[in-house]
Amino acid sequence: MSSRRVRVTGLGRPDAGVSRTKKQQQNQGLPRQHQQQQEAGGGGRAGREHAHHLFDELLRRDTTSIFDLNSALSAVASESPAVALSLFNRMPRADLCTYNIVIGCCSRAGHLDLAFAALGRVIRTGWTAQAITFSPLLKGLCHDKRTSDAMDIALRRMPALGCTPNAFSYNILLKGLCDENRSQQALHLLHTMMADDTRGGCPPDVVSYTTVINGLLREGQLDKAYCLFDEMLDQGMSPNCITVGKVDDAMSQFDRLISEGLTPDGVVFRTLIHGLCACDKWDKAEELAVEMIGRGICPDTIFFNTLLNHLCKAGMVTRAKTSLI
Repeated sequence: MSSRRVRVTGLGRPDAGVSRTKKQQQNQGLPRQHQQQQEAGGGGRAGREHAHHLFDELLRRDTTSIFDLNSALSAVASESPAVALSLFNRMPRADLCTYNIVIGCCSRAGHLDLAFAALGRVIRTGWTAQAITFSPLLKGLCHDKRTSDAMDIALRRMPALGCTPNAFSYNILLKGLCDENRSQQALHLLHTMMADDTRGGCPPDVVSYTTVINGLLREGQLDKAYCLFDEMLDQGMSPNCITVGKVDDAMSQFDRLISEGLTPDGVVFRTLIHGLCACDKWDKAEELAVEMIGRGICPDTIFFNTLLNHLCKAGMVTRAKTSLI
């Protein structure tokens, strides 16, 4: 299905280039001579000339499909959104995928007004917008500290248009809220995702949890950060390299509390030990467990079950038996 297209103009200088390896991946499916030209030409005037020359060749072919045009447009867009938009204005036809690329280009170039104009064309044409269609708009709004507007789009307007936000959509919102020091609202949104999951909605992933944990730590809400990390592990999610970094941050905050003469409670100890075990930091976890007991905080059955579970999963059965003695 084709449509009349919205013309996109008024963009400034193209962005800088991407890595050579990434270019080679993007150029798959393009004519061989133009693959070599793009890899050698890079950005600037030469790169723009090669991109226009490639499009000239594609447009002259009777067999060129919209898929071919979109592939070429996407390859150029990742390197230079402004050039991609100038090429888009020469395309004889477009589909939803084309407009997804255009919306992304406009958003990355800082022209949200043009991105919303392109989205309006998608809606008027009768296409059903996808979550990927809205993602660049959400990122652009959050980057401009307009996270509340982004939340209105994701939570109200997208469902009204028959488009369900996915985990990536929610993660954009969570990061936007935390970047604006609104981690408590991010925590509420995270729990909303969990509630929706019980009705077949969108469950949070490890990125969702890590984003909110980081926001809580930055705002000094240590207890909530510890509890959320514990909750993430209880959901059966394995920490990624970013989460491990947050465990280290949490330990730094913990050490600061101790140096200030404050005594963390059993929840804080249990969560930290849980996190250290999940990150394979067994010696530090054992050291913290000894300190917890030394402070008169008695470990309960849940604590021992959690510790033994981590040890057994790691194949440390002998150490697990020692922990029971």
